[in-house]
Amino acid sequence: MKPLYLTLSAFGPYAGRTAMDFSKFGGSGLFLIGGDTGAGKTALFDAITFALYGETTGENRKTTMLRSDFAAPEVETFVELDFTHRGRTYTVRRWPEQQRAAKRGSGIVKSPPRAELIREPEEPVSGAVAVTAAIVKLLGIDAKQFAQVSMLAQNDFTRLLNAPSADRAAILRQIFDTADHQRLGQAAVQHAREADETCRRLDDQLLMHVGSLLGAGADQETAAKLQDTRDPFTAASAVDLARKLLEFDQVIETRQNELMADLDEKIARGDAGVKMAEERAARRRQLAGLVDEEARTAEVQRQTEAQQAELQARSDALKQTIAETEAARAALGQTDTEQVRLEHHMELAENLSATCETLLKNLTAADKAAGTAAARQQDYVKAQAALDEAEARYATLQRQLNANRAGLLAQQLQPGQPCPVCGSTEHPCPAQLPQDHVTEQELEEREQALTAQRRDTAACSRTAGDAAARAAELRGTLTRDAAAFFARRAGRYTGKPAEELTPEELRAALEEQKASLAEGLQGLREQHARFKRQSDQAKALTDQLDNLNNQLKGLEKQAFVAARKAANAKAGHAAAAARVQQMQETVPPREEGDALARLQQALAHLRAQRAAATNARDAAVHRLHTNRAALDGMEKTLRALSAAREKRAMWDNLSKTINGNLAGKVKLPFEQYVQAFYFDGVVEAANLRFSRMTDGQYRLLRRKSEALAGKTALDLDVFDAYTGKTRPVGSLSGGESFMAALCLALGISDTIQQNAGGVTIETLFIDEGFGSLDADSLEKAVDTLAGLAGGDKLIGVISHVEALQSRLTRQIRVTKTRAGSKAEIVLE
Repeated sequence: MKPLYLTLSAFGPYAGRTAMDFSKFGGSGLFLIGGDTGAGKTALFDAITFALYGETTGENRKTTMLRSDFAAPEVETFVELDFTHRGRTYTVRRWPEQQRAAKRGSGIVKSPPRAELIREPEEPVSGAVAVTAAIVKLLGIDAKQFAQVSMLAQNDFTRLLNAPSADRAAILRQIFDTADHQRLGQAAVQHAREADETCRRLDDQLLMHVGSLLGAGADQETAAKLQDTRDPFTAASAVDLARKLLEFDQVIETRQNELMADLDEKIARGDAGVKMAEERAARRRQLAGLVDEEARTAEVQRQTEAQQAELQARSDALKQTIAETEAARAALGQTDTEQVRLEHHMELAENLSATCETLLKNLTAADKAAGTAAARQQDYVKAQAALDEAEARYATLQRQLNANRAGLLAQQLQPGQPCPVCGSTEHPCPAQLPQDHVTEQELEEREQALTAQRRDTAACSRTAGDAAARAAELRGTLTRDAAAFFARRAGRYTGKPAEELTPEELRAALEEQKASLAEGLQGLREQHARFKRQSDQAKALTDQLDNLNNQLKGLEKQAFVAARKAANAKAGHAAAAARVQQMQETVPPREEGDALARLQQALAHLRAQRAAATNARDAAVHRLHTNRAALDGMEKTLRALSAAREKRAMWDNLSKTINGNLAGKVKLPFEQYVQAFYFDGVVEAANLRFSRMTDGQYRLLRRKSEALAGKTALDLDVFDAYTGKTRPVGSLSGGESFMAALCLALGISDTIQQNAGGVTIETLFIDEGFGSLDADSLEKAVDTLAGLAGGDKLIGVISHVEALQSRLTRQIRVTKTRAGSKAEIVLE
């Protein structure tokens, strides 16, 4: 892959649109990416990586942080890269997830990540995930591998150069992705641990089955063996012990079943004898019960006959009380009709009183309305008189203004200016104004005040008219209502008609009618109260009669029930006496002694023997079930334990082999073995350049030790051809260390490309580290890189070393400003 054209928009430190034409470098050779620290030199490689894979090279640079802080809200963040690969040209565009200003309306919108790949003549690819998959398939490496082989970060490989074996193992694990080999060793340890735990669990399970064996009733030798069998490796003998316990309990079960059958037969015969004795005792108890029942029925007959006589006496007395109450009720007569008539008259009188009261209130309201109308009329008369006087004053002022108009005009004349009346430019005798003259403004102010006074007078006129109409309306309504009231009082009112009465006469007439109605209503209420008392007394007697009749009905019902009970009691007594006589003839005589008790005692002894036999049989059956389950568990567990021990031995040997823990062998884990293989290839590739850079003086060597510990398998030494000695790589000077680290990094890049299936990387970026070289070493490093570039490889050196700026004339200059960084290609 070789970049042709790179376009950035609002990406990282680059605020606006930045475009770089890599084709100007001719497709091969060295070029410099220079600029101040933090200007954005490494961001250019990040942009290429992001365009291809949607990722960046830095662990702390997330894709959600790629949008430039210097960019305007409406500017969109994206990267576009044109590149060639194996003779074909491709274009990839990618937009990260970002928040930008809305294209329509206001506000901020969130855009999801997008990508597209143009690969003519094939169909384009769209979508962030699909484009990344297509790039991986095209280049043959993923984002991590691309960063490893295309970006050589000096600090990382200097750390790899001087790291001890343990730290170098961690670095190589990340570079060559040997974590799976480490996890393989860990998995083997885990499987060995799980196999050992399985054996321990099966040992415990076996001992649990052995401990569950029940040996109650066994001989002393068997019991002693049961106590001694507690070792999982000797527990196999417990299988024979369990079989002996099963045989012993099977004999006990058979013996107890035979004993139980014999006892069951004896208990059956005893139950039959006890049943016959109990039946005879029951018949004697039944006869005693019948005698008691005969005595009880006789007492019931006596009680029911006495109750029947008592109820008849109470019924006769209640009938006499009912007759006396009916006579008292008849003496009161009918009072309901008269009470209804009085209530009707009272309602009429109350309505008339309410009407009279309303008329008096309306009369007061009419008088008040008449007084209000008179007051409003006086207000109108005063307002009209004041208006007439103001009108006269205004007319006088208007006449005075007309008389003074010549003087007012003369005040405006100017010498040499024509008169607006005669047109003369000379004014020998202008008219004079009196001292008390009137102006246009004064007359206009007087006219405005007069207009407001006219409106107020008109309002007073309307108010007086409304008050007079309201008073007339109230008086007319009152007269009509009073006439209707007097007509209803035709027999009680003999005065003049309502329309002929003055307000004082009308009030007097209404007050007189009010007093008359109150007096008549009082008399009606007294009569109504008297009839009400009589009515209440009659109602109480009626209720009492109803209650007495209900009591009589209840007594008659109780008498009927008592008569029926007396008849039933008499019949029951006769039947009980007959049963006693019949039972006395059939009951056998009482036996001498307590035969039933003796039978029951013997039967209880047999049942106790039967229960003991049942318990012994059940205990043997329980031991049989328990020991059979224990025997089955032991046999299954022993089979599983044998397989588990074989598996544990296999995993233990495999774990020790993979993790380098075999006794008498080199302690080299499998992962370090694989890393040593890769590291040998890296060292070999690095020496091709390191020897040339140092004029054949140095070669890198991986330390090989025969010690069993294997802790230095990844240590690195350097062979000095000038002295013929091998010494630690940490003894190199600063410049020599950088050249060794650079060669080591190039060697790792070569190794990764080879392991990725012959992937061809045509562009390489080297980040910093040249500041530690002297002029001669710098020249050799540049010559080596130039030779590496060859005829078809493009190498970019990221550095701010001034010597490189003069040595490498093809440059990308990155400038840092307050508004964001800028980049341009310079060819000198």
